[in-house]
Amino acid sequence: MVKTNKGIVNATKFGILLTFISSLSLGTLSGCSSAPSTYDDPTGFSRNRAKSTTGHTATSSTSRQSYSQSGSRKYNSRQHSRQMQRSSAARVTVATPERVSYAALDRLRYRVRYDGSYREIGYPNGDVPNNVGVCTDTVIRAYRKLGIDLQKYVHEDMARSFNAYPNLPKWNMMGPDPNIDHRRVHNLKAFFTRHGARVPATTNPRDYRPGDLVTWSLGGDQEHIGIVVDRKSSVDPDRYLVVHNIGEGERLEDVLFKMPITGHFRYFPRCS
Repeated sequence: MVKTNKGIVNATKFGILLTFISSLSLGTLSGCSSAPSTYDDPTGFSRNRAKSTTGHTATSSTSRQSYSQSGSRKYNSRQHSRQMQRSSAARVTVATPERVSYAALDRLRYRVRYDGSYREIGYPNGDVPNNVGVCTDTVIRAYRKLGIDLQKYVHEDMARSFNAYPNLPKWNMMGPDPNIDHRRVHNLKAFFTRHGARVPATTNPRDYRPGDLVTWSLGGDQEHIGIVVDRKSSVDPDRYLVVHNIGEGERLEDVLFKMPITGHFRYFPRCS
């Protein structure tokens, strides 16, 4: 037991409170569903609730806890049901602009060698070795830091609607492949567009905010992707910098308008 100026508080409650506070940190959030429901994701990505990456069904914290009511009023099952319905409608926004920006900046701590070779990886939450990667891996890993598995999301969507995704002649794909699909810029663009994340691409730096995703053309069918972060250009105070990997590892650079922009996205799914 721990004494406070308000009386005696059970230490277990402190533990619960500290656990809740720690879940708000930048680290992976175990309460995030591996596929957000229609309510979780304002883009309506998934029609069904799914198991979380930890193997637990995604439910709100209130629905997992027993209902108790202080005072002299008796337990009311109907009121309990209404409260649970209200709490299940409330969602924790896992991928806020700030979180995506910080997760991207966190990538700068790692030394990554540019390597886009095909590799067989696990599924879900599969990844190439952490010392290699390409531009898309920067995005995948930043979102995964927040408990969001774009490998799984893209694969499931492609499995449902394969023909809605590009299939370049050099790929010659006969169906979805969870080893590589999410690592291709063209597929990420299609996924974000299909789920309502696309916003206008302009030449005005004020239209680009931390947490935004930007794609560029490198010529021909080659495209590139990066994450806008909360760091300003020393040349233009209205322009944010970008975390990306364009061949020399993950860098923080002033490249927003250095290449022709082909896509601009804001993807902030929610989890319970």
